[in-house]
Amino acid sequence: MEGIAMEYFQELGNMTLDLIAPGIRRFIFTLNQVMSIYFEIDPGVVVGQHSHAHEQMGILIKGKMKWRIQGKETILKAPALYRIPSQEPHEAQILGEEPAIVLDIFSPIREDFLKKEPPQYLTQKS
Repeated sequence: MEGIAMEYFQELGNMTLDLIAPGIRRFIFTLNQVMSIYFEIDPGVVVGQHSHAHEQMGILIKGKMKWRIQGKETILKAPALYRIPSQEPHEAQILGEEPAIVLDIFSPIREDFLKKEPPQYLTQKS
């Protein structure tokens, strides 16, 4: 981010979401050490099991999700918070009839999310 003009603020109504996989739209907002990603995810979308070195925290702002962590399933209804330690395998599915709105926060930043192609686990559908 050094040497790049930085936008300090972003109004959600004025942002353009990138379609990164069927049913998954996002906007990335990042600094050097922390990344936030605003997601709108359609019902039925499955975020397949995966793990990463990054610590992850998030807010389910709207909607309903089923999470599986350590073999245990949990249904979250918005508004809700979640956190996932580094290297912890996890997966999620969007439930209900409306898209989920999620804000994920990662540290350090996810270099793989800065690439055009999304990770394979984001392209599954139930």
